[in-house]
Amino acid sequence: MHKVLIEADLKYLGTTSEPELMLSPGVIQAAEAIAKMYESEPGKRDGWESSRLSWKALKENAVRNRAMLSEANPSQAFGQLLRAGIQMIANGWYRRYPSTYQEIAQEYASNKRQEFHAPLFGSAFPRKVGAGTPWREQQVKGQDVEIINAKWGGMESFERELFDDDQTGQIKTRAQTLGEAMRAWEDAYFSRRFVGAASTDYPEPITASAFSYVNFNGGTIATPFSTTFYASAFAGAARGNRPTSFVQFNFNDVVAGVQALRQAIDPLGVPIVVTPDTLLVSPFDEIEARMALQSPTFPAIAGRATDATTAAAVPGYFRGPFGMNPIQGMLKPVVNIHMKTGVWAIGQSAKGYIMQRRDPMEVVQELPASGQNFELDVIRFRTRSRWEQEWIYSGFWFLGNDGSAALSH
Repeated sequence: MHKVLIEADLKYLGTTSEPELMLSPGVIQAAEAIAKMYESEPGKRDGWESSRLSWKALKENAVRNRAMLSEANPSQAFGQLLRAGIQMIANGWYRRYPSTYQEIAQEYASNKRQEFHAPLFGSAFPRKVGAGTPWREQQVKGQDVEIINAKWGGMESFERELFDDDQTGQIKTRAQTLGEAMRAWEDAYFSRRFVGAASTDYPEPITASAFSYVNFNGGTIATPFSTTFYASAFAGAARGNRPTSFVQFNFNDVVAGVQALRQAIDPLGVPIVVTPDTLLVSPFDEIEARMALQSPTFPAIAGRATDATTAAAVPGYFRGPFGMNPIQGMLKPVVNIHMKTGVWAIGQSAKGYIMQRRDPMEVVQELPASGQNFELDVIRFRTRSRWEQEWIYSGFWFLGNDGSAALSH
């Protein structure tokens, strides 16, 4: 009965959503491994009942190797947390904006240090075979991408007195905000890696995308977005998944982006079937994006002042004030609050961009009565996760602005 209760408790502590009670899966595995060492026979699962299992000895071992002393956060610095009454409204005031990278990325579960992604392009067009002549072999091409998982985490500590005397409840729920910070970082990381350039906007620098590609003409493409991405001898050299110069979000260039994606070809010259379904923008263009995609009619001025009246219409731009909106409902607007101001892109969700996750995010509390908890009477929480994000093929997306174009409203 004693063993059954222990196993039930461990199962509960590993699945509960209460930050104060939840144990890391690693801690539970360690406890089960210890019990396994004391089994009378391998596989009998009676280690918890063994008289040789001394919890006192385990505790003494845990505190024997003490960490070096370091300064703790004094509770006096957080006196505002020790007040009751009106301070209770502080609970829950701080919540991070929901992440949006899941709307774009294809999530991939990893089970090793790195994963090799080798998507093959489609077969080449068939060729005419004359009588008595041999078939000509056709090339097989694909991508060869290695994505190495990185380990990410953060840690916070505070005095036990602060935990005990906190009248606002913010310290007791601190593990939750640590988890939110990890999800927010995944979203911020996406905002830079998607564009492909390196960034030092955050305390942790983000390296440039390692994506590379060889187009139909044999030209090397070293970035996810290039003006010659789809270049070919028969389709023209200046065809790519970005405009010649980056531009502010506007209707005309959204149309140009859709056209570019519809005419995308792979390195064998075979058309790629791209179905644009998503418009990714920064907060700068959120309202304009929703207006362009969800309004049944065009705004009076739709991207170009010269289009404002029928008399001044530009050839090739077949529309006038309050005409039918042909892209209404075609694309889903997705706003990423971390994107650089003015960034926008259109493409097909869950295609080409990988969110590779080795270990899910976990929030771990340092074992009580051990380490700094024993020496300094501090409580420490940390988060841990292993993942990486990268392009394996960016031909399903068109980048209209990387954040460098001039902006105006």
